Amino acid sequence: MSKMQLSDGATLHYEQVGDGPDLVLIHGIGGNLATWHLKIVPMLWDQYQTLTYDLRGHGYSSMTDTGYTPTDAARDLVELMDHLGIEKADIVGHSFGGDVALYFAYHYPDRVRSIVIIEAAVPVLVPYWTEDKERAEWAVDLLGRLGIPIPADRRFDGEFVLNEAFKLPNKWGPLKDLPAQWTTEKMMKLYGKTSLLKDCAVVGPLTKEAIPSIEAPTHLIYDTGSHGWTLSYKFLMENLPNVTGVMVPTEDDELPHFSPLEKPEVVVREILSALQAESSPSSAS
Repeated sequence: MSKMQLSDGATLHYEQVGDGPDLVLIHGIGGNLATWHLKIVPMLWDQYQTLTYDLRGHGYSSMTDTGYTPTDAARDLVELMDHLGIEKADIVGHSFGGDVALYFAYHYPDRVRSIVIIEAAVPVLVPYWTEDKERAEWAVDLLGRLGIPIPADRRFDGEFVLNEAFKLPNKWGPLKDLPAQWTTEKMMKLYGKTSLLKDCAVVGPLTKEAIPSIEAPTHLIYDTGSHGWTLSYKFLMENLPNVTGVMVPTEDDELPHFSPLEKPEVVVREILSALQAESSPSSAS
């Protein structure tokens, strides 16, 4: 198990495999680096040297009381890259990991070749999300589909809904359908005892006005069934200066928002298409 120590004393757990240009994959809140290793990394490691890691507070990385803003997470990543001698990389992020990729491209433009954003919320848009009851209904309906019914009088009680979601068994990987006890206990501590839930929505310097300053080539991958996230897709498509994007259909038997796990082949196809387009001679001219 590979770990490195950050400047504040926390440690990050990471894995680096494959051969080729450096490609960083960042998971979302509640996940860990296994998000990528179940299917996606094996489809990439013959063309890229992939770097996956557990975000602060997740997996086998340190759980600190604070330090979970997107800017903090971008700083953690640049320290990890420095430790490994990675000067520049393509960066892929899912959900909050997509936010981290955006903030990384903003803070460290010389360290990124391109970014691929999968269903990032974008912190500056979070206030608009919280006004949207459709998104709350979507989350509750999704839990109902997974066997966790939410009483009508608790549908907009975020803390109650989150605690009910912790009852879900593992949905992917070799432990599919088994109780997620270790993950659940860790996540309850992370959400309840640290500043994560407050920090992850801290806008910091990446305001609406600052987003157009991100010049890194960016490819967006969003699900048609992800209510709320489509607002972020539209905003980024309209405001990033060097952006392409695709809305991937959500099938009836799929969970929206979780495309790296639900449809990894589609995600890899889009990642490779974006990276190969950026590395082509025409894009360099």
